[in-house]
Amino acid sequence: MRATSLVALEKSLPNRGSNKAKIYQYILDKQEYGATDQEIQSVLKISGDTLRPARLSLLKDKLIYDSGKTRQNSNGNDCIVWLSRDISQIGLF
Repeated sequence: MRATSLVALEKSLPNRGSNKAKIYQYILDKQEYGATDQEIQSVLKISGDTLRPARLSLLKDKLIYDSGKTRQNSNGNDCIVWLSRDISQIGLF
């Protein structure tokens, strides 16, 4: 792996301990099952007002993506299931 690829990868990853990093790690840990916003909020105890901007940033950085699937939340609404992208698929390598 080239040094420039490592630098680009490092810049795209969230800072350890940040809400963005916690959200990314949670989605990553869920593997193919993925996670909805409500599931992430419930487990990580992060408000929606904090979660949404962090999730949008992860989406913009191509670290997560819309799986094309939905799951119902506690109100019966269909919610996007987010999946993490394999780092090798981000386009840095």
